[in-house]
Amino acid sequence: MQGKWKLVNLVIIVATLVLSGFGCQGLSKEQQAATKPVALEYWTVFDDVEALQALIDKYRADRPYLSITLRQLRSDELYPRLVEALAEDRGPDIISISSRTLGQFQSKLATMPASVPDAVVSVQRGTLGTKTQVFTRTSQLPTLDQLDREYLQAVGKDVVRGGKMYGLPLSVDTMAVYYNKDLLDRAGVAEPPKNWDEFQAAVKKMSRFDKASGKILQAGVAFGTGNNIPGSDDIIAMLFKQSGIDMLSRDGQVVFNIPPRNGDRNSATPVMAVMNFYTDFANVNRDTYSWNEQMGNALDAFVSGRVGFFFGYSYHLPIIKARAPQLNFRVLPLFQLNPDQPVNIANYWIQTVVGKSKHQDEAWALINYLTHSPATQEYVEQTGRPTALRAYIPKQKEILDLQPFVENLLVAETWYRGNNYEAGVRAVNDMLHDWLQDPPNQDYINEWRQNILDRAAAKISQTL
Repeated sequence: MQGKWKLVNLVIIVATLVLSGFGCQGLSKEQQAATKPVALEYWTVFDDVEALQALIDKYRADRPYLSITLRQLRSDELYPRLVEALAEDRGPDIISISSRTLGQFQSKLATMPASVPDAVVSVQRGTLGTKTQVFTRTSQLPTLDQLDREYLQAVGKDVVRGGKMYGLPLSVDTMAVYYNKDLLDRAGVAEPPKNWDEFQAAVKKMSRFDKASGKILQAGVAFGTGNNIPGSDDIIAMLFKQSGIDMLSRDGQVVFNIPPRNGDRNSATPVMAVMNFYTDFANVNRDTYSWNEQMGNALDAFVSGRVGFFFGYSYHLPIIKARAPQLNFRVLPLFQLNPDQPVNIANYWIQTVVGKSKHQDEAWALINYLTHSPATQEYVEQTGRPTALRAYIPKQKEILDLQPFVENLLVAETWYRGNNYEAGVRAVNDMLHDWLQDPPNQDYINEWRQNILDRAAAKISQTL
């Protein structure tokens, strides 16, 4: 889940509770050491801070020696603020990072240990006074085998580098199709589309133009460009994958631009067909023309009722409801080119521990509680977000709002695992922009297009 959010100046400070009778008297040296006051700082971006706060409160109820400061930052300020803080030997213990940015943050993170010490405090009040007991134990963290068995396949592919685990997610998002029911009805489309062909037909019926100027008055879909469509890189990666084209190979090399063998540079290729399909929605010369680079942000246009279809994630759902409570919209599962081989894109955030943290054990213990315990189910139930754990998928498929996003969770994947995701997105968006320009020579149009693909591939390769 990417994009620029307005800074939320939300700082939740969980103060250390002073419990009557909780002190050194009667405790062993081991217990005293285990319950020394510890302050953790936790930076998050798109995770639900209210839900996190509630779970942290529960966690701390048995650990009064912990104090936890939870801060919500903008996505674009997370990395620079972390670098600045680490340079001054301060900063957070836990940070939530996008799965696409692990390569960028990796050198600043700790790897997950096999286990961590934990101490639980029990306070019993009776007529004769208060009795405090401290129970020390070792908490086992998920193994690589558990990761493979219990989590979505995308998680295992993303959070493990060099055989080491760098964190775990609270949830995993996938792409679905939002549509404006009123616009569909006015266009005479009785039922929402079930596949790409029906989708194209519906877009044509919903698009409205000014007869004199040709200006788009109502867009059937926000599709075809990169600069003003959130997640445009994910859309392209998804369309490629549905056509059997990988953005990157299993060993992390850019391969989408490689033409089939025995073909010259002026021959049409499968990847060109996918590019044409997508950009035709922003090509004034095509009958699917519905959108262009001058139309502002796609989400804003959908919220204002000027767009029929919007491709987004579950995290867009509360945003749309809050900004347009009267908008009559629904959500469809992502269209599939081959329903027997479904494809989707994973978009999520990983809870990680900073390498310079002086309290890594306590930080990992908290992450383990949030991402691999009954608290994890509480989080997705309270927030309405798709689960990262396989066990909860059947129940979520029964929830109307979640079903479109959960349907393809098991096959969802992240397309980017390099060191500069923002540069990778710019490369994709530049590729889309260039594709929409007029070729200098129609006789060599495919060679011109191959050059566009090669330039984009070279830019992405530089970030890996």
